[in-house]
Amino acid sequence: MSTDGQGAAVVVRNLTKEFELASGGTGVPSLMRMLSHKAVATRGRKVVALDDVGLSIGEGERVGVIGRNGAGKTTLLSIIAGVSSPSSGSIAITGDIHAVLTIGSVLRDELSGRENIRLDRAVHGLTGEEIDAKIDEIVAFSELGDFIDRPVRTYSSGMKARLAFSMGAFVSPDILIIDETLSVGDAFFAAKASARMREIAAEGRIVIMVSHGLASIVSMCTRCIWLDEGRIVMDGDPVLVTAAYEKAVSGADDADLAAKFAVDDKAGFGSHPDALESLRLEQDGEMLSAKARAFVPMTIVLKGSIPADVAADEIDLVLTLRRVDGRLITSRRLSDEGASLRGTRALHVRIGLVPMILGADLYRVEVAVQRGNDVVSRKSRVFEVIDEEGQYGGRPLLYQSPEVSVWPVETTP
Repeated sequence: MSTDGQGAAVVVRNLTKEFELASGGTGVPSLMRMLSHKAVATRGRKVVALDDVGLSIGEGERVGVIGRNGAGKTTLLSIIAGVSSPSSGSIAITGDIHAVLTIGSVLRDELSGRENIRLDRAVHGLTGEEIDAKIDEIVAFSELGDFIDRPVRTYSSGMKARLAFSMGAFVSPDILIIDETLSVGDAFFAAKASARMREIAAEGRIVIMVSHGLASIVSMCTRCIWLDEGRIVMDGDPVLVTAAYEKAVSGADDADLAAKFAVDDKAGFGSHPDALESLRLEQDGEMLSAKARAFVPMTIVLKGSIPADVAADEIDLVLTLRRVDGRLITSRRLSDEGASLRGTRALHVRIGLVPMILGADLYRVEVAVQRGNDVVSRKSRVFEVIDEEGQYGGRPLLYQSPEVSVWPVETTP
């Protein structure tokens, strides 16, 4: 705890952080230009990462910070951690801080996990005996097994997350700052990490974390701060703040992605454009707004009706998936899979893609009701695939062809 006998605290007043960024292609000059001593014309633009932010965090609070990319989340944590300084305003800290701002920031790749733990303990002023007393507890918590004695460069991102969090969680700081570390961990470790964070907060310490995983914020935090364009939009109960945030960004995400494809993804086409009422995407039973996770099965839920002047036994479904640059990923017909709509007039089916194995990118999925080669009705959605694990050796387009299955919504696959 803090040496002055007071409880841990963070007080931020009128905090502003500005960056000057090069623009118009005038970044770092070439080696040839530097050697020729020619003047390098520079232009810049000012970016306000934080704009007059004020907040106070008291002992025992577990605070989650959310917001879209570029909202100022990491900048705020960096200033609180002392890694960056504000352009104006003030910040007062009571207690010592341990920050895990990126997964690799506290790890040395060439050292083993155990050696990283020893070095980190020594940096925090622990003696050899104190390190030995803690190291077994940290190793057990990380669940890395034999990997603890292997170089960190051989670890996956999830293993690095386990080690980085375990090291920070057993320093016993007054203020623990975590930026996205848990987003790549598995559900079991995240639950254990959440319990450990509650223990830290119960001792009067402060936990501040940034995460795009809203469920993690709700389960781990007692308070949530929503940042947008460097300003606090909402500060309060995690359930209320995350719900408001989801509602605000879902429509914006859909519009942004559709704009990148330069199409109206909600429009219907064909001889009977109103025959298809809706097309929605789901993962793990939850409806997606605009973002999907790689390696998680995705289901397309299609609802509508077959027009009275179209024979049901002539109807086929065609699934088409394209990348944002127009490249065709796959095109499948329901009849090719040996399935049919079973002569029903009501059209309410689920199309399963198992597994969801697209590379991280923007995509457009389209389902058309066709009679032969004639389009009766067509619906499409634009979505972005997020690969939280990260892949090595390039940027794959499609890891493996998906298995496509179609079944009426009233039945199970």
